[in-house]
Amino acid sequence: MNSTRSGNSSTRRELSEIERADVLAQPISATIAFLDGEGFPRMVPCWFLWTEEAFHTTSDPDKYHVKCLSANSRGSFCIEVEDVTPSRRSNRQVKGVGHFEIVQGGVTEIASRLWSKYLGITRVAGLSNSGRVVLRMRPDSISAHGSELAFKRK
Repeated sequence: MNSTRSGNSSTRRELSEIERADVLAQPISATIAFLDGEGFPRMVPCWFLWTEEAFHTTSDPDKYHVKCLSANSRGSFCIEVEDVTPSRRSNRQVKGVGHFEIVQGGVTEIASRLWSKYLGITRVAGLSNSGRVVLRMRPDSISAHGSELAFKRK
């Protein structure tokens, strides 16, 4: 495991496979980044699943980010877990870059797994998956690192 220390008591290190899996299993929002029609970067938070070495989320096909990803599939995701105490601040991040696929099938399975992960239930009465799409990315590259900053007490 690689780590570096700077003069301000901050340490950066690569995450182990277990730490990476823990971050990817957390019921927290991820951020996906994409390019708009003029080439400017945009970001949107989303619930996500990590399965079979791929990032998944669902969305309405009429949403702005889905339209942008339809025109230019390049994007990225970032999941960050922070831990703050009076004496230190740390974080762990998993990031991936690649191309998003917009998938019509598998919406019910992904949505049910999202509801289970974030809400502890598999189906919400009256809420339909019809018309939604799955955004899936099998990253070209992935990075997982963490850092810790210790505060000096006076």
